[in-house]
Amino acid sequence: MHGRSLGWLGLGLCGALLLTGGCQSGAEAPATAGAAAAPPVAATGGIPDAASLPLAARLPEWKNIGPGGGGWIQSICASPHERDTLLVGCDVGGFYLSTDAGANYRIFNDGLQDYFVECIAPHPVDPKTIYLGCESGMYKSSDGGRTWRWLREGFPAIQGYSWSAPVGALVVDATNPETVYAGIGRPRWRKSGCGAVHKTTDGGAHWAKVNAPGSLPEDAWVTDLVIDPADSRHLYLACQKGVFQSRDAGVTWQLTVNGLPHPRVRRLAVCRAKPNVLYATVESEPAKEPWQGGVYKSTDSGQTWQACLNGLRQQVGKPGQPAPMTANYDRIVAHPENPDIAYVGGCSWVNAMMYKTVDGGQAWVETFKDGKDGNFERGWIKMWGPSTECLTLSPLAPDTLYFGTSGHIFKTIDGAKTWQQAYCQTLPDGRFRGTGLEVTCLHNIIVHPRNSQTLYFGYYDIGLLVSEDGGQSFRRCMDGIDYKFSNSCFAIAFDPADPAHCWGGFGSWGANEGVVAESTDGGKTWKQVGTPETGLPKARCRTLLVDKASTPGAVTLLAACDAQGVFASGDGGKSWQARNQGLPHGEVRGLVAHPQKAGVYWCLLAATKELPPGLFRTDDAGQHWTPVNADLPVADVKAITVAASAPERLYMAARQGKRGETAFPGGVWRSDDAGATWRQVLADRFVQSVTVDPRDANVVHAGMTDHPYHDECLGSGVACSRDGGATWVSLNAPRLTCRHATVVALDPQRPDRVYVGTGGNGVFVGDVAP
Repeated sequence: MHGRSLGWLGLGLCGALLLTGGCQSGAEAPATAGAAAAPPVAATGGIPDAASLPLAARLPEWKNIGPGGGGWIQSICASPHERDTLLVGCDVGGFYLSTDAGANYRIFNDGLQDYFVECIAPHPVDPKTIYLGCESGMYKSSDGGRTWRWLREGFPAIQGYSWSAPVGALVVDATNPETVYAGIGRPRWRKSGCGAVHKTTDGGAHWAKVNAPGSLPEDAWVTDLVIDPADSRHLYLACQKGVFQSRDAGVTWQLTVNGLPHPRVRRLAVCRAKPNVLYATVESEPAKEPWQGGVYKSTDSGQTWQACLNGLRQQVGKPGQPAPMTANYDRIVAHPENPDIAYVGGCSWVNAMMYKTVDGGQAWVETFKDGKDGNFERGWIKMWGPSTECLTLSPLAPDTLYFGTSGHIFKTIDGAKTWQQAYCQTLPDGRFRGTGLEVTCLHNIIVHPRNSQTLYFGYYDIGLLVSEDGGQSFRRCMDGIDYKFSNSCFAIAFDPADPAHCWGGFGSWGANEGVVAESTDGGKTWKQVGTPETGLPKARCRTLLVDKASTPGAVTLLAACDAQGVFASGDGGKSWQARNQGLPHGEVRGLVAHPQKAGVYWCLLAATKELPPGLFRTDDAGQHWTPVNADLPVADVKAITVAASAPERLYMAARQGKRGETAFPGGVWRSDDAGATWRQVLADRFVQSVTVDPRDANVVHAGMTDHPYHDECLGSGVACSRDGGATWVSLNAPRLTCRHATVVALDPQRPDRVYVGTGGNGVFVGDVAP
């Protein structure tokens, strides 16, 4: 996620969850299997395993809801076959398909093992065949992108804790479409290079590293691959070590950087009608004078290069400033018939803009105009600028271009004279709704306790969105929240005496800073009340609870703050006091209230280097805490919940991990004695959320995810038990396109209605049949 763009400044979403990677040796082909509907059964040993659960006999008809957009939108491709078909790939959302020129999208992730789509390459002849390059490797679709096959034969062995062969660039040979090249690396992160290009000559069935030893730098991460339109054996490769050319179909490579200011090359573009003309973008080192970025052009097939910088912003950031304060350019495309026409996107905060040349790069013109005479539509995302993360030009209609940013997709059909947003629908009264391009990640979902049509969604990078019509449309409700705290909404709590009176926990997901705010208009506007000046630490407030002893005008709040513990307010948030007596540290992972008794709470603490995770209880609203179980049978606790109909029943979610040298499993645990003892009822490597039906303590839902830093990193999605965890069924219907279920919430008025917040495709809602 690496920060977002500020107004005209550029950058964005859930990508910083994407951590490590590398190149491995060896080869291994994966085995896949599908699940079929069947009666729920317990796994061997009595603990059901989420990876092998049967599907529910009646699966929910999941509906994807959200605002549209989000991101990172990092790969985009206009179809060479159908004028209105657009292919889109994102960092956390997977693959999206539009067949109406960006008016609507559908998500197709069936078969993907991770949702980070770095690059897209359609077959030049067959519209049903599409290739994807992802961090987990190569994928192929033979049905127009509806389903995907993982192509592993000949690639390095699958890794459990890293990326074995992340694909940074790919290209299909137009003269022999069974030949595809895949360059290894992670261009966005500028890492994980191993100087490797893999090649298939049978449509992806078999692959082999094609480049000869020593022909490419061993640490090169490939950012682009281009085939000469006049000679399919002639390839160009861009990486952080320069531009390389191969004249023998990828076996040997020669460095061709004559005229470039340095070797840090990002992308290449070639004119189809005049293939000796190429454009390249090079990256200027942040905060370093002189500026050495921009566009370079070759008219002799890459042998020599000349600067084409006139009209491009050339700002260098000051030492200590973030990297995007230095102007840089990344994505570039050339007109297929006229080599003098090209487009390049500014990818930094200070040059978030699309540029065009009509004279072969002698001059570049900014094509976006803001203000009264503006020529583009923003859509609802106004807090981030149009920094270009991906760019495509339609080969069937060269005046039609699309580009993706950290949140938007923009489109032109008149050669960049005007631009329209192509990611959401805006309504006359300021509300907005998505059109299928849901690329968002959720912290929380809160259904208003009195009105099921009013929904509160706490997003990464976006903050709070509120819907008053059951998720059909949205407003962003961050008025009154300082910008530095507007990145995320973690929690909402309601005044039991006044449905319009509520409190929210806001802050940054990437840094432990936050604030508690109060609203008297149902969350439309806010006033910051929980600050260091009022006694609350400047930390993320993950949980907010209203004590049952509260009376009109005298509301008692409890807040759990990251690394700081529990705090309480007896005056509706005007002042705060620490409530940590008896807690060994402040790393709170869950705070839940007794459903019937005022002042009774359980506090779930994470493990530290010295202490195991523990559960503590207070009977006096946090004045004193006593241990219930100071050595829980897990390593990495994630959440805890209490059954409203049976307060002695608790459920706990955990991720697998180690304490010292001892490994502990992940899954769901159940306690029938208010947390004193626990038994595991579901096995899974990463359970993030657990929710219990308020009417029935035996009806439990688990939301499962995984950290996206290794080859097979899909979560297990959503599971349900109706017998207290003895047996479980999967709710992963095909319409649940993202298996990273970060939060599961129930409608308190209608608990069979389930909301699933994901780490990539926004929110899904469905009715779960008994």
